[in-house]
Amino acid sequence: METLTRDIVNLVDEKIVPQVHELQTYQNEKGEIAENRERAKQLLLQLSEDAGMIYEAVDLQDAASAFKEDVQDWISRGLGETPYFDRLLTAYRPPQDQEATFFLAPVVTPNGPHTKGCFFEAFFAVRDEPAMMKPIEEELPHPENGCQSLKLITGTKGFTEEKCIVFFPENVKTKEKITSQTFAIFYFNKFYQIYHEDTLKRAKAIFENVSFKSANISPESTYEARVLWGYLHDYYHHCGKKPFHKHIHAKMNFFAGILEEIKVDCQSILALSQRQYKDWEEIIEFVLFERLLRYPSQHNATQNFDSGTGFFLFSWLIENGHSIQRGKEKPISFDLSLCMDDLKKLVAEIEELEEIEDDIEYKKEAERYVRQYLPPGNKGERFSVPPQYFIYDTNNQIDTPYLIFHNER
Repeated sequence: METLTRDIVNLVDEKIVPQVHELQTYQNEKGEIAENRERAKQLLLQLSEDAGMIYEAVDLQDAASAFKEDVQDWISRGLGETPYFDRLLTAYRPPQDQEATFFLAPVVTPNGPHTKGCFFEAFFAVRDEPAMMKPIEEELPHPENGCQSLKLITGTKGFTEEKCIVFFPENVKTKEKITSQTFAIFYFNKFYQIYHEDTLKRAKAIFENVSFKSANISPESTYEARVLWGYLHDYYHHCGKKPFHKHIHAKMNFFAGILEEIKVDCQSILALSQRQYKDWEEIIEFVLFERLLRYPSQHNATQNFDSGTGFFLFSWLIENGHSIQRGKEKPISFDLSLCMDDLKKLVAEIEELEEIEDDIEYKKEAERYVRQYLPPGNKGERFSVPPQYFIYDTNNQIDTPYLIFHNER
């Protein structure tokens, strides 16, 4: 396996990556080839051969054939048209534990280095489900867990630069709209670098009174901790009066979605505090500081859903809680123990809204509730920065590096 992996990594790094990066320069945000189409055609035909060898090596023979057919179809229709890779997505089989996997297609990489859009990208990764999760999964059985924990080995910049840690079926450019999520892949080994080089820097600068347990956690323990957070987050999506998978049409609403994301993260924090799994305090810091500080720092914050969740939570805590205090001597203080009571109150309020059976009425009340903390924005904005988020300028001025992922495997 090690020799095979090394050979594949070399092929991806030496052949796939440079060809894809060149191809990206000819694409627009829709994935279409906007210039140098003859050269793009040469690259696509070569990628068909090189990618085919890798798909074969990781036991995805059907994906190898499907990729070639999708490329040929695109060339036949014209590279100035939108690329569709339905055949490949249908043929792709996500990996079992300890299996390697590869994917190459036009995809969206959320929070990656590109401006918003769809570009050719590739990744090579290995699924690695920590043994420590088995008793937790028995204690809190997930009704339909489709999440997969992977270690990214190598790939193109959409995955290896900046902060994209997800790959979902709906990220792939297809002709037919994706209506069900058959898998959800997470590259959790990227999280250590994201947290330490971005989030923790923000937290230390803003919450000066906190002694951060998460500052000393190792990369491998961070991986396991991030897997646990991911499991709890998805588990709670499937609980309650309006579980996400049964009320997806209501919960995909922007305002209801804000409440859903905040609720499941708060429930995850409360479960960690109660059950005290390994590294539970560190994980609570991960969840809170990612949500409160890193997400609102996005360049398009007032248009960004994740940013909205962070602005909402901070503003709610300022208005209704005791854990975040704006002081006279120190600009701001944070008390983790008081935060537990605050989050219990918030979860109770969100769950009370979920008692509303009619989806239209529920969405209306969710919007009313959220708008108390996320005021309307200008044209093109989902909301404006709430006045309660008084750390906005400070948070945006914190110097964090452009992240380039380096695998330590």
